[in-house]
Amino acid sequence: MVVALLVGADLAVRRTVEVQLENRIRDEVAQAQGAPPQRSRVRIASFPFLLRLAATGEVSEVTASVSDVEVSGLRIADIGADLQDVHIDRRRLLGGKVELEGIRLGQATAEVTQTALREALGGLPVVLGAGTIGVTVGGVTASVSARVTDGVLRLSAAGVRLPAITLPTLPLLPCVTQATAEVGLLQLSCTIDRVPQELLERVGA
Repeated sequence: MVVALLVGADLAVRRTVEVQLENRIRDEVAQAQGAPPQRSRVRIASFPFLLRLAATGEVSEVTASVSDVEVSGLRIADIGADLQDVHIDRRRLLGGKVELEGIRLGQATAEVTQTALREALGGLPVVLGAGTIGVTVGGVTASVSARVTDGVLRLSAAGVRLPAITLPTLPLLPCVTQATAEVGLLQLSCTIDRVPQELLERVGA
């Protein structure tokens, strides 16, 4: 009975922290795009949550994501961050406030659908496959390469002039260093070493 109560309390506190972070992301995205995202979600992978937090000040993993986001005309199907060894301020948590202080390492990704990419390229009929990008212009299909430099997505193909896309600042994705094609999706990603600002408490907010 006592064990069940302790487990229940541990899960309840963890869920409270997750909800605070979900609401924080939702508010930040709503300010950025003028409307809340369709979904915001945070999951903490650490059990027991309170015991590990009390002993080390860390949880093993925090994943956060938002879906259906549009910033500066670019529609994003899903944005996610996977944070490893996340340090949480224990003193502030006792007061009911969640503050993520740092991480060991993280990966952030954003998924742009083929339809959204075509819209951003002015209707250019690009086709996204597993590791491949193609475009057909004037009856000729060309293989397209993608690279990201200084926040700009550049697509290039022999004999075809393709527009560049300046990537806006996206929630949970503070940088983009790589663009990878999947079937129907373009995945933008980067490795991060700090907590995304959407998961931080804004003092005075």
